[in-house]
Amino acid sequence: MLEQPFYQTGDLIAERYHVQSVLGQGGSGITYAVEDVHTHQQFAVKALSLRGIYDWKQLELFEREAKVLAQLEHPAIPRYIDYFQTDTAGNRWFYIVQALAPGTSLADLVQDGWQASQAEVRQLAVQILGILKYLHELTPPIIHRDIKPHNIIRNEDGQIYLVDFGAVQNVYRNTMVGSTVVGTYGYMAPEHFQGKAVPATDLYSLGATLLFLLTHCSPADLPHQRLKINFRKAVQLQPDFADWLDHMLEPAVEDRLNSAQEALAELTQPSPTRPKSLSQRKKEALRHQPKGSKIQLQRTPSQLTVDIPPSGLRGKTLGVGLSALFFEGIALVIAASVATSLFNGQVPPLFAFVAILPLLISGSGLLIAVLFGIAGSIQLQINPQTFQLCWQIQRLGLRHPISGSTAALDGVKLTTAYKSNDRPVAACTLIEGDKLYKFGTLLSLPEKEWLVREISDFLWCQPRQKQNT
Repeated sequence: MLEQPFYQTGDLIAERYHVQSVLGQGGSGITYAVEDVHTHQQFAVKALSLRGIYDWKQLELFEREAKVLAQLEHPAIPRYIDYFQTDTAGNRWFYIVQALAPGTSLADLVQDGWQASQAEVRQLAVQILGILKYLHELTPPIIHRDIKPHNIIRNEDGQIYLVDFGAVQNVYRNTMVGSTVVGTYGYMAPEHFQGKAVPATDLYSLGATLLFLLTHCSPADLPHQRLKINFRKAVQLQPDFADWLDHMLEPAVEDRLNSAQEALAELTQPSPTRPKSLSQRKKEALRHQPKGSKIQLQRTPSQLTVDIPPSGLRGKTLGVGLSALFFEGIALVIAASVATSLFNGQVPPLFAFVAILPLLISGSGLLIAVLFGIAGSIQLQINPQTFQLCWQIQRLGLRHPISGSTAALDGVKLTTAYKSNDRPVAACTLIEGDKLYKFGTLLSLPEKEWLVREISDFLWCQPRQKQNT
């Protein structure tokens, strides 16, 4: 940040612009409201002092902003007027002149007590998305990279203006290795911290800005679960608007709305006719329980219970069972042969024991697994404090539970349980550090994918409590 404003009220810039007030101050310069002494028109002048910068990146961003503004023509973007520089004793000054956006920034409006209604926030979102649609559809697309309440001006009629293009970049310059990350914490998408920016990056920042209007809190101060802002407990919204905002704020770019056009369509069109994005269709496909599945899943905000019934003698279970019987049969034949040789004194006892034991264990292990698969059920229970995964055969009184702390879970995903005919068989897997709890190997792949998604969603919504040490 610059330490002091360059000019005071009443000062003259370049012998032409009388300073009226300071509009804003940032790392790429100070912006003033000025009056042209010749035409008496009101303008905004951003000034940058060569002696005042601490990084050449500031000057690069300033010059880039001027070039970008010169090519923009949109009623909600203040018109570019001029870019020039002047030299004084021991210093050089750079200036960008724009038309002055009439109104007050959203940040100042909220600070002054403005309480935006849901309808007003929706309308504001529509206007900003229209601006972003224009920017993102240019060739090359223009990404603002600093959408936030301070950079959105609203006049008394509700008209919106987007200002401060000091962080702007085009998509062709999206290789940002080694460059300065420009943006505002709380409004920056996760990929922005890695120096990457795509059109969806601006959508995330817009979503965070709308949250600020609805909650009067910085998005950084709202509850987060695994990078995602959990705003639903902070503000009551209409379900369709909450879902849309949730979609705008997805931490992963591939899960977020892809474009301003898509976001605009999803916000403004009635639900029955609104086109669904690719990421939505994928998400809905995963969330829909596969047809014919007998898994029982019950979910509340504080409890998830999954009951997987016995699979019985069918399909995959039968195949694995026959394999187990085959290997166990081989083990018994070899065991009988070794036992005969031992009885006849042809092999030492230690050799017989070493030869027979692994075969019996492997075959028995498969048989036990098949027995649980045919006649056993699995139950998973998760609440914010603990989880329990239990395999059981009720008729035989067999039960094998595993439990732990929910906060210690790192997530859930599909992993390989074993190979059948040289093909990997996946299992639903709870991950706790280096411990993997695998279950559901005999389910169909769609069932496994659906179940992993449901468990992951539930874990996502749980508060991350620190474990007592």
